Amino acid sequence: MNIKEYIHKCDADFRERLYDVADAVSRSFDETDKDEKPIRIVCLSGPTCSGKTTAAQMIAERLKLCGKRLHIISIDDFYFDREYLHKLSEYKGIDGIDYDSIDTIDLPALERFVSEALSGESAECPCFNFKTGNRDGYKTIASGENDVFLFEGIQAIYPEVCELFEPHGFVSIYIAPQTPIAHGETVFLPDEIRFMRRIVRDNNFRNSSAEFTMHLWESVRRNEEKHIFPYVNGCKYRIDSTHMYEIGVLKPYLERLLSTVSTDSEYYGEATAMLKKISNVEKIDSRLIDEASLYKEFV
Repeated sequence: MNIKEYIHKCDADFRERLYDVADAVSRSFDETDKDEKPIRIVCLSGPTCSGKTTAAQMIAERLKLCGKRLHIISIDDFYFDREYLHKLSEYKGIDGIDYDSIDTIDLPALERFVSEALSGESAECPCFNFKTGNRDGYKTIASGENDVFLFEGIQAIYPEVCELFEPHGFVSIYIAPQTPIAHGETVFLPDEIRFMRRIVRDNNFRNSSAEFTMHLWESVRRNEEKHIFPYVNGCKYRIDSTHMYEIGVLKPYLERLLSTVSTDSEYYGEATAMLKKISNVEKIDSRLIDEASLYKEFV
């Protein structure tokens, strides 16, 4: 099996795992006891750079084939505007914006949207633009009583968000890399894989330097330990998003980005250690990856 075939096999295996869950979720809607509320909200959560956005699209494809009208809502669209978030960061004493914190989410707006959408009214969902750092409009969503809403984002597992969904009935899916990747005697652990994904993703899509992402990582991990990992066992389904080929895909991006960390930076040692660890991994051209692959979220 050549590398392109191997990539396609890994991608197909991941897609099938999601399809299996989507089928089970669909059956749970159809088999809901008449005395219980039908499950109209699916929460797709996971730590940063776990693959939530693409997984949501794959689940949507499958549920539509099962006869469900699905609306995908990114909780990221409920971020406050950049000016407010900068003031919030100044108050916390951190540089930049920590998008993983619960207080960056406009919870009253999210609650209002859920209430309107599930009541059958036309609901206005904000559209957050990461490039401008502001909401740049709203999209109107008209729903029927049998429509399903899939809310995706790391915040979907936060207790404050779950409290908003609880009265309506919902099911939770957790996604994250869970399997280590071995290259010879070198092993990359799941959290390390996510860190590498985020360095590359944030530069490609959020115009962040490797150093800034490394600066935020400790805060991100603290937030995950506090707000995400304690609630994982409450999720009905768990999906492993490790792709065994991925370190080779990330390598050329990481080499370029980590080499920009200055020698006088407090993160220089960490950057150097990461470069050394990936040095014996064979590079893989990201152009070999299909557009529908999970990995297009990062590269």
